[in-house]
Amino acid sequence: MGPVGRQTRPAGLGRTVLMDGAYEALLALILDEGLEPGTPLRIDTIAKDWGVSPTPLREALAKLENTGLVVRVPHRGYTVAPLLDDGGFRELMGARLLIEPYSARQACERDAAGTARALTESHRLMEAAAVQREADDFRAYLQADSDFHATIARSAGNRFLAAAIDPLGAHIQRFRRFTGGRVTDTEEALAEHQAVLSAFEAGDAEGCEAAMRAHLEGVAHRAFGH
Repeated sequence: MGPVGRQTRPAGLGRTVLMDGAYEALLALILDEGLEPGTPLRIDTIAKDWGVSPTPLREALAKLENTGLVVRVPHRGYTVAPLLDDGGFRELMGARLLIEPYSARQACERDAAGTARALTESHRLMEAAAVQREADDFRAYLQADSDFHATIARSAGNRFLAAAIDPLGAHIQRFRRFTGGRVTDTEEALAEHQAVLSAFEAGDAEGCEAAMRAHLEGVAHRAFGH
């Protein structure tokens, strides 16, 4: 596919846009438009089309590179990243299964009640976005899902484990596997999240670990069908 064509400036994206606004706008452009892997994302072209400065776009693309959604190609700039193949996705899920159940147990032991309160809000936002099924709500669902996992990673209190897996990047890789860019396992994922949340509410560290493992195994099962 050729470079991104002329785009209308996203709503709320002013000429003095900050990096966070550019990040959200680029995320929406790539996910909502379903840009094919390899599509060039030329900073100067997008900046001109949107009527914004190139600097926050450059910073936003560097941040998006950390999620695995874009890649920087020498002498060509940024392009939409290829999808993870099955082997790469299995490796990602294997790493998550090693880290996230342990982190859930640690988070529960450190601050079960505080973590539960934060998870409740992410779960509520996820439920609301799942009902709407619109483009903006797809991204809201992705963000709430990611925040649920990021909350647990932070609450575990181990910065090295928290840095090992970027929750948003992991979820972007998962969501890109859905045909047509729409999540098809919201009911299962919400039920699994509820089980994790219930274990935190009960202060059951072993239950938190088991529920998180069951959730990730469910994600892997649904991705590969076995």
